[in-house]
Amino acid sequence: FSVTELTTAEGTFSGHVLVFEDITALVRAQRTAAWSEVARRLAHEIKNPLTPIQLSAERLRHKYLPAMDAHQGAALDRMTRTIVQQVDAMKSMVNAFSDYARSPQMRFEAIDLNELIKDVATLYNDDASARLELLLDASLEPVEVDRNRMRQVVHNLLKNALEAVTNPDSPPVEIRTMRLGTEVEVQVRDHGPGIDPAHLDRVFEPYMTSKPKGTGLGLAIVKKIAEEHDGQAWAENAAPSGARLVVKLPTRRTGPTTPENHAA
Repeated sequence: FSVTELTTAEGTFSGHVLVFEDITALVRAQRTAAWSEVARRLAHEIKNPLTPIQLSAERLRHKYLPAMDAHQGAALDRMTRTIVQQVDAMKSMVNAFSDYARSPQMRFEAIDLNELIKDVATLYNDDASARLELLLDASLEPVEVDRNRMRQVVHNLLKNALEAVTNPDSPPVEIRTMRLGTEVEVQVRDHGPGIDPAHLDRVFEPYMTSKPKGTGLGLAIVKKIAEEHDGQAWAENAAPSGARLVVKLPTRRTGPTTPENHAA
């Protein structure tokens, strides 16, 4: 917002010009850049000690477990396994930090988005609690995206929706594609408790999570990738219960498609 005073050629006051400029996108971009730097630093600091911690636990098992009696061996086995498991959990967290902070080379290609979604959905086939319903638009045309980054979007959306469902008798998580002219929407809807209205506008912000073990980066990565594809991502509560996460993408890119011109 700025004010400019207008004067005549004789120097007398003649009025004001008020200029309003929407800098929301600029502020969001600056915030994203700042969070990316925080994520990069955290990933670096956390990753350094993880490998020696895991190796030390494994060496303790290898060196002392064979010489212990059953009771002591069981205790050592339990404790070292806990160390290794927690290190693996921290590595997953570090990978999430790295995914958010990194600026990958984008490799756009025209793909069948429905087939990509089916491929990702098969990863959950062995989990009896991960019930999915695919509602895919057969009229969908190939979409120009980075295949690996889009797989990450679908996986993060499904993972978030499945974690939101606490009642095993709830309807399955729905993943839907819709053709909207020159754009396509991917919608993932769960039947959980929904999103607190006070947090609805913040669910895609980095480190915003209501889950005890969540990093708060899954949906932030979804939004970042959507924007890398000139798209959008948003959340809304669904009736009568649950939440719907939506990613809208253009089916065709309007700019250059060489990887060098699309580094995020």
